[in-house]
Amino acid sequence: MESLPNELLIQIASFLDRDAPSVIKIFHEPSTDLTISEDQPLKALSRVSWRWRKIVIPILFRFARLELDRDPQWVPIDAKLLDNMQSNIGTLSTHEMQIYLSMRNKLKTSTFSAFDKDFDDLLVELCRIQDGDHFLRSAPFTQWLPHLPKTFDAFSQFVSDYGLKKHIQSLVVFTDKEYELQHVARADGSLYYAVSNLWNQIFSALDPPRFVVAAPPATLAGLLDSSMLSADVWAFEMKCHYLELCQPGSGEFRRHVEDCDRQHGHSLIHLRPWTHIRYNEGPSITAYSTYEFHLKQSPKILYLLLARLCKEAQDCCNIRSFSFIAVFPLSTNVVTTLRALQKVRTLRSVHFQLAPGEENKLIDEPWRVGRAQLSDLWLEWNGSYSAIARFLRLYEFQEEGEFMSSDCNLHYLADNVDEKLESLRESGIAWTKTGTGKWKRES
Repeated sequence: MESLPNELLIQIASFLDRDAPSVIKIFHEPSTDLTISEDQPLKALSRVSWRWRKIVIPILFRFARLELDRDPQWVPIDAKLLDNMQSNIGTLSTHEMQIYLSMRNKLKTSTFSAFDKDFDDLLVELCRIQDGDHFLRSAPFTQWLPHLPKTFDAFSQFVSDYGLKKHIQSLVVFTDKEYELQHVARADGSLYYAVSNLWNQIFSALDPPRFVVAAPPATLAGLLDSSMLSADVWAFEMKCHYLELCQPGSGEFRRHVEDCDRQHGHSLIHLRPWTHIRYNEGPSITAYSTYEFHLKQSPKILYLLLARLCKEAQDCCNIRSFSFIAVFPLSTNVVTTLRALQKVRTLRSVHFQLAPGEENKLIDEPWRVGRAQLSDLWLEWNGSYSAIARFLRLYEFQEEGEFMSSDCNLHYLADNVDEKLESLRESGIAWTKTGTGKWKRES
């Protein structure tokens, strides 16, 4: 083996290459296990010898992952904590002393007194803990905002040293930490700063064609500079959502920059000219066990994302393909999403999966179904596809359009979807079936 040239060794290693778990599991019920796989032949091969490691590195890091730091790094500085800082002023670090003096000056110019009862729980500022801030780190109410792990600098240096930036095809950013400061008005500025800094650091070191974010809905909304637009999140018990974004090649990106005068913002949706969006919000089944479930509103992150694209993105930098994955979403949620999608003028491909896939045994598990009636689940599923059929009837594809449904992989659902699309042909709209769960519309 050692006598073979590198070209043959590269060919041998390519036979061990396979799709990343994040590609295979993107259609599964969302969880932070998206990047985990027990089968790791390339990693094993890279440990055989230094020569094999040099051969494998370019393909070993094609699919990278980055878990956000779980350590709470922020402290809300209020009057009570400021009072405690004064009692421990001799042990404060330089950074803590700067915070103390700054906050004291703000209190002096405030109309409130630090000793007023109404001021006791007033949030003055969110401050980030730095190395050596032992007093702040011991504060009883440290808070978490999304931030990179301390190992990111070493990883980005590794990417630079080995010239891996052009080889990384996919990056998954994930966390299971939930952002809990939605109702704190002064937290918005700190969140915006933290998230902007996070994306800027990532995209200055990496520029993957495929980018995935996996996080709890509240955290994902913060990472997307958005909100959830729902007071019923508790009813859905969604632990994690996936957002997948894809961008064109570097040549197309350069043409985009030359031809488009759009100002790039700090929001993830505007950092690159993404041409594809896939969103997986998981099951909504717990909501069906609640009173008047049809009135409940699931998180509207995707709707708000599409609404921004409608208003803020030009045709040269808007999405060409759209995919939505869920398990028995309420039809009202699907209708709301389609209303926003209707205003995106550049679509060429639309994909939906609204029933459990073959890997998901959700409806066979009584403890997950709870008090929900299976008839209600299928009624909402049917209503969702009726709304999709209306969308396909009204949407004006600029070129040949494509519609795909993964639900057709289940034979007992294929006929129902076929019936919806057949009704379009009967109304004079030329949707032609090209395969299982695939239809094409003539331009």
